[in-house]
Amino acid sequence: MEFLSWTEHVLVSLLLAALVRLAVTEGWQGVLRAVLVVLRYVPGIGELINWIIHMMALQFAPQLTGGSASSKKDKKPPRVALPKKGLSCDDILQEMKKLQKEKDTDPHAGKMFAYVYTLQDDASKVQKEAVDMFMEQTGLGDHHDRFVREVFQSFIHTNVLNPFVFPALRRFEIETVSMVASFLHGDDQVVGSLTSGGTESILMAVKTYRDRARKLCPQITQPEMVAPITIHPAFEKAASYFCVKMVHVPVGPDFRADVTAMEQAITGNTILLCASAPQYPHGVVDPISDISAMALRRKLPLHVDACFGGFMLPWIEKLGYPVPTFDFRNPGVTSMSADIHKYGYSVKGASVILYKSTDYWRYQLFSYSGWPGGLFGSCSMAGSRPGGNIAAAWAVMKALGEDGYMKTAKDVMETTEFMINSIRNIPGLCILGEPHMTAFAIGSRGINILALADEMESKGWRMERIQDPNGLHCSVMPSHTKVRQKFVEDLRTAAEYVKIHKKASEEGASMAYGLAGKVPDKSLVDDFIKELYMEFYTKC
Repeated sequence: MEFLSWTEHVLVSLLLAALVRLAVTEGWQGVLRAVLVVLRYVPGIGELINWIIHMMALQFAPQLTGGSASSKKDKKPPRVALPKKGLSCDDILQEMKKLQKEKDTDPHAGKMFAYVYTLQDDASKVQKEAVDMFMEQTGLGDHHDRFVREVFQSFIHTNVLNPFVFPALRRFEIETVSMVASFLHGDDQVVGSLTSGGTESILMAVKTYRDRARKLCPQITQPEMVAPITIHPAFEKAASYFCVKMVHVPVGPDFRADVTAMEQAITGNTILLCASAPQYPHGVVDPISDISAMALRRKLPLHVDACFGGFMLPWIEKLGYPVPTFDFRNPGVTSMSADIHKYGYSVKGASVILYKSTDYWRYQLFSYSGWPGGLFGSCSMAGSRPGGNIAAAWAVMKALGEDGYMKTAKDVMETTEFMINSIRNIPGLCILGEPHMTAFAIGSRGINILALADEMESKGWRMERIQDPNGLHCSVMPSHTKVRQKFVEDLRTAAEYVKIHKKASEEGASMAYGLAGKVPDKSLVDDFIKELYMEFYTKC
């Protein structure tokens, strides 16, 4: 008892000494800060403090958005589903202009002192003309492309850095997230953000789970994530950026993730499992239902990268094609990413990251209250976020609707089937795996596939080379429908040429790709790629 009493006196003395030192060096403000930090870790009191913060935010937010703190509908925006039938482009533009006029601050009125920096002269005109010149054609027709350009131009000088300055854009973002969540079978709890693309969505997911692990599992000091080797390189980039170890596992002969290998790769440091819907190289969907069950069993979060297929798989499934259950219908899926600028047919720079609930999403957010410039918060990697991308994404989804996406998916899927069936009838060529959507990989038997790519490029086609095994990736677009016959004919001719001319493999890009594939130390190839980029951007 005497020892315990003595220990108690020592601890109290040390605590008092620390408080006195704080009072001397930082004043009573420092003492109060230290006490609050300690209290947040006390069971019960920490939860109470968090509840008070939540209630204060609940009361304060309506003052910034112009709503009523007592109104229930202001606490949570209504869920918005993708319209069954696409809306009139004119009606959408009229609604957007009305919202912009009623709610948003005019960036050209001279009443803003941040967020937007513009010129109203010939330079501004040139800027808009340049955007028109280099904005991609979606393949859905001139009318669709003109509509997208008009929406983008209307919001070209807006910025979502502060969500309260342009309320119309905040609404567009919230509703876009809601629409995507609806056709990916997310419930009312699913939340998320728009990002600049699939890579940023993936970066955000990995950052979120890393920060979540820091909070909930502080004993993990060297976090790891497990993914099949076919996962997008953006996960590798995220691992590099956020100091998370990437653990790759092999895929099966069908190019789908090996679930057993994934489970065997799990350690006490694992913070995340990853899967693709579909993986990019071969267009096949990983066995996500099995991975989901394993994630639940091992109490780990699961991110499904549907950047490529999120805007295609739902529609071809409704058309009757066999599609593995890949979305939030799997209870173990905790987050998903889907690109609107791919098969969503919006402008480049639009993707969505979705989380099962705010329990996950809160770890994506960043805040800093110590800046002399004011309180700072951000929901993604970017600070400034161009409003044109968000507005265009919302408008495109409203204009196409479910019927528009279904029609396009039907046309593109029929073109895909035509190409796949035709390629299977070309001697020496094959399809790698069993693709689940509008993408596939061409393999070969007895033909140098890399030389085949060179020969196709000599005919004007731009081919995408893949490796392990070597092949050619094809993502089928609406624009391919009118050239599908020509593509197959040129492919047949090129295959016959390469089969006869064996030396074709010693020329062109095929030689470089072939040599890279034979280098045993991939770090040398990595260094070569970096040097190549240095050349591209400094000398060429």
